[in-house]
Amino acid sequence: MKLYHNSRDGRFRSPFGAVVTGSTVALRLDVEECSSDAEAFVRVWCMSEETLYPMEISRRGKTSVCRAEITVPSEPCLLWYSFCLKDGGDEHWYVNTGLIGGEGGEADCGDENNYQITVYDKNFTVPKWFSGQVMYQIFPDRFFGVHENGVIEKSREEYIIHYDRYEHISFNSHPYESGPACNDFYGGNLKGIIEKLPYIKSLGVGVIYLNPIFEAYSNHKYDTANYKRIDPMFGTEEDFSRLCKEAEKLGIRIILDGVFSHTGADSIYFNKYGSYGEGGAYRDENSPYRSWYSFDENGGYASWWGCSNLPNVNEIDPSYLDYILRDEDSVIKKWLRLGASGWRLDVADELPDEFIQILRKEVKSVKPDAVIIGEVWEDASNKVAYGKQRKYLLGQELDSVMNYPFKDNVTAYIMGFKGAEEADNALMSIIENYPIPVVYSLMNLLGTHDTMRIKSMLGGLGAECGSERLNSGMEDLASYRLLCAVFMQMTMPGVPSIYYGDEVGMQGGRDPFCRAPYPWRSVDIDLLSRYRKLGQLRQSTPVLKTGFFRTLKAEDAVYVYARYFKDNTDVFGNSADDSFALCAVNRSFEPKTVSVDISDYKPKRLYFGGIAENELQLKGKYAEFTIPPVGYIYLTNKAN
Repeated sequence: MKLYHNSRDGRFRSPFGAVVTGSTVALRLDVEECSSDAEAFVRVWCMSEETLYPMEISRRGKTSVCRAEITVPSEPCLLWYSFCLKDGGDEHWYVNTGLIGGEGGEADCGDENNYQITVYDKNFTVPKWFSGQVMYQIFPDRFFGVHENGVIEKSREEYIIHYDRYEHISFNSHPYESGPACNDFYGGNLKGIIEKLPYIKSLGVGVIYLNPIFEAYSNHKYDTANYKRIDPMFGTEEDFSRLCKEAEKLGIRIILDGVFSHTGADSIYFNKYGSYGEGGAYRDENSPYRSWYSFDENGGYASWWGCSNLPNVNEIDPSYLDYILRDEDSVIKKWLRLGASGWRLDVADELPDEFIQILRKEVKSVKPDAVIIGEVWEDASNKVAYGKQRKYLLGQELDSVMNYPFKDNVTAYIMGFKGAEEADNALMSIIENYPIPVVYSLMNLLGTHDTMRIKSMLGGLGAECGSERLNSGMEDLASYRLLCAVFMQMTMPGVPSIYYGDEVGMQGGRDPFCRAPYPWRSVDIDLLSRYRKLGQLRQSTPVLKTGFFRTLKAEDAVYVYARYFKDNTDVFGNSADDSFALCAVNRSFEPKTVSVDISDYKPKRLYFGGIAENELQLKGKYAEFTIPPVGYIYLTNKAN
């Protein structure tokens, strides 16, 4: 006897992927050589309740086709299912042995490894402007600065100012706590970002994500001192409003970093060192901020991951909720009204669901089209954090998340640590588990302020390489690999995110070396040119933004996929044309000739890069082409 189900095949599960509350899902199980008395069931588990749904069985020769329709709950949840066939007194179970969807396998019982269906709020939407954008992430101090008379005015005496952007990052002990001080600056500010907006736009960018810009001691600003004030090293409220207005003129929106799980010890709220007078939770038991923090009887306090300069806050403390979220002049509302278009939530795992739900309500009340992105490093649809099943993507919390699984699997494929099939399987699990609005709004990143520079990684250096640079041979290889990865970023569903400087070949290990200043006097012009072409391709091609996605071939070194509109609509049901794009990557050192069946899409012609003079001759229902070594091919039915 043989059982078979594939959660990614429309014949076996329809509709594909996550579904809205109250909808119906059709499931199928094929069974070879079972008796006429056999019975089949779908075992469904949701919200601590288990149900066995009987399946109708029809015969097709030696194969029995078992079908059932299930109506999912009217409340958002994760639903899990497996199959049970009872025949001759024996039970045969079919479960999700791969753990990430697709084909499964037989098992002794159905208690573990069930298939997942994400059931999300039917009213959930993500702001339309965000889906399919290109994002640019800036670590403000390290990007670009504009200063009167060229002088960087430091706000604290102990700060170290680097006037030479090529001077090495400083390593100094924190004056009050153990660990690095992070008190050296290169002069990047908001005026500098304003000046470079045309440059950013040339990359095809439609949204800028800024690392924290509020007053704080460090250069990274994750130790917030005052949520309602721009750090004076970066500028003023007027500078921020001007940045938002000037960016909007170019079709660019600004997203801010919200660090709401902890503050700085050196802050107006905690004031451990007396920098803000005699008040503050640490120095005054009657402080209005005292209830924000957890103190023990000896004066100790809970801190973020044991970092004593980052005291944890009680996020659901009423006065904290009012200050950050609910008051008319709350932190999130203040900066939205001054021009921000959304928030990225730092360490979302450490923010209670209740906090994020209130945040969503308050954000949308002020600016309905503001976007909310969470920092989550794993599959956010089924994430368990601190013993709790999180509800990030059920439609009542986040609009999107940072897609670290994208980075992990694309780089593993490019580097040869994973075959294309394994990488595709992992990437498809995200598409399968996430609501469609989230899939097309995912922050598809290759590097951030928390990871080593992508070029160094693709050149074979380890995260501890520090400021070590690749030799010329490995640097060339790293650039080719990087362009393959960027091509995948720009042609897959989601929001491609460029970490400042990756587009010109910046190198470096993990923090702080991934946070070096942008090398404005020394850039890789060829790499930058190719980034621009890929970014502009993304922005100018609707099918790459909201087209359907299907893998056509994933075998070892070769990865081929299609982006297309179906029945003249996009994935959101909006009217579209018959656009079709075929994207192919070859990570090997040899050219690969590939033949793929494109009969489902019926393109009359295909052009390399959309250039009419570079037409591909189709061979019946197949497209055959050669992908260069460590390279990619883009084919489309629309000539420029």
